[in-house]
Amino acid sequence: MLGSIDKKDLLRLSFGLVVMAALLLGLPLPKYGDLILALCAYVVVAYQVVYNAFVTLFKRLRMNEQFLMTAATFGAFMLHDYPEALAVMIFYQVGELFEDYASGRAHHEITTLVKLKPSSVRVIDDDGNEVVKKPRQVKIGQRMRVLAGEAVAIDGSLQSSEALMDMSALTGESYPQKFVQGDEIPSGAINLGQVIELKSTCESKNSSITRLINLIEDASANKSKPEALITRFAVYYTPIVVTLAVLMALAPFVFDGLDKGDYVTRALVFLVVSCPCALVLSVPLSFFGGLGAISKIGVMVKGSIFIENLAKLKQLCFDKTGTITRGVFALSEVQPAGKVNKDELCAAMAVLEQGSTHPIAKAVSSYAQEHKLALPQVSDIKEEAGFGLQGVIDGRLCAAGRRQYIEKLTGKEVPHASGDGTAVYCALNGEYAGVLFLRDQEKPEAAQMVDTLNSMGIKTCLLTGDRKSEAELIARRLNISEVHSQLLPQDKLEILTKLKTSGQMVGFVGDGINDAPVLSAADVGIAMGKGGSALAVESSDVVVMNDDLTKIPRAIELSRRTMSLAMQNMVFVIAVKAAILILGAMGIANIWLAILGDVGLCVLAVLNAMRAMTFVKEPKAVPVEGSTELEAKA
Repeated sequence: MLGSIDKKDLLRLSFGLVVMAALLLGLPLPKYGDLILALCAYVVVAYQVVYNAFVTLFKRLRMNEQFLMTAATFGAFMLHDYPEALAVMIFYQVGELFEDYASGRAHHEITTLVKLKPSSVRVIDDDGNEVVKKPRQVKIGQRMRVLAGEAVAIDGSLQSSEALMDMSALTGESYPQKFVQGDEIPSGAINLGQVIELKSTCESKNSSITRLINLIEDASANKSKPEALITRFAVYYTPIVVTLAVLMALAPFVFDGLDKGDYVTRALVFLVVSCPCALVLSVPLSFFGGLGAISKIGVMVKGSIFIENLAKLKQLCFDKTGTITRGVFALSEVQPAGKVNKDELCAAMAVLEQGSTHPIAKAVSSYAQEHKLALPQVSDIKEEAGFGLQGVIDGRLCAAGRRQYIEKLTGKEVPHASGDGTAVYCALNGEYAGVLFLRDQEKPEAAQMVDTLNSMGIKTCLLTGDRKSEAELIARRLNISEVHSQLLPQDKLEILTKLKTSGQMVGFVGDGINDAPVLSAADVGIAMGKGGSALAVESSDVVVMNDDLTKIPRAIELSRRTMSLAMQNMVFVIAVKAAILILGAMGIANIWLAILGDVGLCVLAVLNAMRAMTFVKEPKAVPVEGSTELEAKA
């Protein structure tokens, strides 16, 4: 169970506390009885710490914090301060147990996200029989069955009419999400309704839940600057502290008039209070808790170094299509000309565009279906790639495309039209008939995201391959401060590189294959995990699992709070320890104050670090009935 403590450890430490109390109370004991009792208790309490200290010293040629505690307690025994020796070792281990509990809590915040990876899959064979297989044995295109309460093992398109899924492990959203036939359901989603069938769209190694696990594993390897500094600091710190303590203990042998016992005590105080546990454990724990908190909102950060970079972001650049827009064009405006009315123009263009892959085809067809327009018959469709297409409708020549294409077809000058989006010029019966405007729709949360970033002091920048007019229109609508349009992938990379020369942290948000170089070059590369390409996700440092743009400023805010927490611990611990070290060197602080400055400070720092885990509340549990667990048949 999370946070449980071994009963043997409790018994060992309880025995040590009882003996320490007996020695402090001065219970009558025979000659050397106090030494024998203290040594027995010390062996029971401290054997593992002493063993680890000397193994590390002789095998790895390193001194760690356990060596500090061992040296301090040996010194206390030499001075006949038996209760103090036991107290140092007991409270050190109490602090260790507390830190283990806190680390377990932080680890739990991360691992709960990936516990939903099933070990088996119900596969339907060609005869309609159900066969249980391991996920790695399932091939693309195979049908899978998922019972109520089970998690999806491999991403697949829904073959059933509809499904209600719990997506909280992947996106952080507590509300169930509805899917209809043809929708892709990611692995890790839990089926909350009746039995459903899916057709696998990827192999197990490329599934959403596997990618999530890989992201978490990558995260543990990437340390922030403060965390890496603390790790390096611990390697050199202990030998320096031991050397200073030895010099302090030897001072009476060099300078006359100094009390030997007093200076040995000062050296012991120095050793105990110098233990770096509070720093070595609380700072990484702050970042680990921050990673867990950010993952709760459906954002995966590939290491604490990127938490630091997120917290320091001063400018964030965005790709347009598929990132801040849906990547789906819609009819935004219709400007008929002459005697042609709006519905007649749209109906003619809808039938003309049938079978075309151009974005206008879907947009105009959707408009015609929505308004229930009667569609005429079309024949002799001809397309000139990059210019337009034409056909015969009810015996009349009709066309759609660029202005120059319509001018060439009609033999007349076509007026330049201005409107909301990209213009598609139209001709009916060989005459100019009007213009349709298409616009890539912004994601509904895009404006809120940009406003939040602006309020946080982060500049926004649009980097897109689209035309200048379209890019500037989107930027105006969303209040994006800087725009660069008609860019190739190498142009985006060049602009980002120039922005980074200012010395400020610059991030980039993208989703496509062509965004991969910029995502890699940015101080923080943020990819859309749901709709983004696998290469974009691989090249990024941060992944928004459900493509919700509002999660980006939220992740930045949580990163700032995490950094603040880590810095609080560093400043607080260093300041308090420095004060006690000075008091100890002056002979004012005793061993008990040193213990308080070590264990007490460590507990406070760890408690403060654990606050990172409470930045985001747990999603509400969704009741699941009929949960079924499969055993893999190999």
